[in-house]
Amino acid sequence: MNIFEKLYLFFYLRKKKKDLKSQKKLPFPVISVGNLTVGGTGKTPFTVALACELQKRGYSPVILTRGYRGRVKAPVIVTKEMDARDVGDEPLMMAMEGLTVVKCPDRYRGGLYAIKKIGFTDRDRVVFIVDDGFQHRKLYRDVNILLVDGFKGFDKFHLIPCGPFRSPLSEISEAHMVFITKKQNEAIYQGLKEQGIKEIYFAPLKIEGVLSIDGRKIEPSGQRVFAFAGIANFQSFLTLLNDMGFKVVGYKKFIDHKKYSERALKKIFTLASEAELLVTTKKDFVKIKKFSNLPNSLCYMEISIEINSQTVDKIIDLMHNC
Repeated sequence: MNIFEKLYLFFYLRKKKKDLKSQKKLPFPVISVGNLTVGGTGKTPFTVALACELQKRGYSPVILTRGYRGRVKAPVIVTKEMDARDVGDEPLMMAMEGLTVVKCPDRYRGGLYAIKKIGFTDRDRVVFIVDDGFQHRKLYRDVNILLVDGFKGFDKFHLIPCGPFRSPLSEISEAHMVFITKKQNEAIYQGLKEQGIKEIYFAPLKIEGVLSIDGRKIEPSGQRVFAFAGIANFQSFLTLLNDMGFKVVGYKKFIDHKKYSERALKKIFTLASEAELLVTTKKDFVKIKKFSNLPNSLCYMEISIEINSQTVDKIIDLMHNC
């Protein structure tokens, strides 16, 4: 560990100690969904899948999110009509699924806001789900869920700024359950077992399809595709498109949570002039759908995460017994 990692770890542990000392508890169960590393492990689709499963069982899930890069700082209930620039791309995606989403950097404050605004009482079966909550220790969590990317695992064991780790690898033991997402990777499973992790589950990726602007499903038949996205794991996006039966003939990669302008989109459309389809992710699409004159060739990939019923029952048992 070099000096930069040591400095990061020093301030990280100091903040952790401070947050745990002043930790607050909401009057309803709280499930945290997070990861150890920077980048996409499928937190948003996992959170959506979990919330939907809880709804089926008669619960009222409320997703608490900081709304990364969203301009609004005060607590707000996110609706699908809002602008991603105000509330963040991922909160808007979750709201578009018909879920209750509260954006607030202080998740405890956001939870209290939801209770008051919606009017929950002790009779309601409310469950708060903290999106990207593993490092957010200001709020007490009844169940701590950790996600590991099934494509990448833990390939570089270095802390920020020298690697992808936001937390030391040893903190994996703080999770009640660890889910290997996107791909059922047995090597990662065995590696976690060797670290003494007992509660390990799989949550594979499910490709719902590629949809046009008006919601029509595009059947892949070797069409030439230009792909663009601002996501953490861009290579997996390209791999999925090729595996589906599209032919990626060009692409443009942006930083995660990219904020698009008309000028940037015009450049993309020019680069994609030779392609039959222009494909992005839903996370990117929610940010550009407000622009006018979008080409008819523009499509987006819809994905989800599968959590089997028995595993959801396990989460609920932990929620009530921890």
